[in-house]
Amino acid sequence: MRPVKFKTIRSVVYATLFTICLLMLNGCSGDSEPNTSDAVNYTEQGWQFYASGDHAQALLSFERAINFDETLADAHNGIGWSHLSLSLNAPLAQEAFQNAIQLDNSNADAWVGLATVLYLRNKEANDFISAIRAIDNALQGNAEYLFRHDYQSKADLYALKAACYYYLGEHQPATVELNKALQMDTTNRTAVTLQNLLAE
Repeated sequence: MRPVKFKTIRSVVYATLFTICLLMLNGCSGDSEPNTSDAVNYTEQGWQFYASGDHAQALLSFERAINFDETLADAHNGIGWSHLSLSLNAPLAQEAFQNAIQLDNSNADAWVGLATVLYLRNKEANDFISAIRAIDNALQGNAEYLFRHDYQSKADLYALKAACYYYLGEHQPATVELNKALQMDTTNRTAVTLQNLLAE
């Protein structure tokens, strides 16, 4: 008789523990609900740190934003620019820009970031071709996202596009894009340097 009671008590204990675990798991699932308000606040904070030159703190803020809402495109964009500015990890920067674009393909800033990563990577000709496409997408994207940091005007974008064509050995399209950049800003350093290279 005693062994039966012991088995019954043990079964009740196991059933109770199992129920508690299920309730805890269900309770935890509520914690993963997006908190967009906090995510937006951390994203804004991240751009403030970025503007002040504190890219490490900016990266932390953007990552916190993602923890609250992983669907916030501009937080992914911020992670990309922070990695790029810290020169930490180009593949992580590229992944972050691609995540931002996947969530919001009108984010022109993320397209510029992706173009910059591809240009700097320049492992193969396809990187420059993809960078040119990314710049074109940036120019067609939401202008609200442009010129927040690291590049000041469309002249910078046309100069980057010209540089891509130059390194592809396509001097005619490079000259066309270069002229667009110089018409907007005759002192653009990238454009002026490239102009001298093309003149040689």
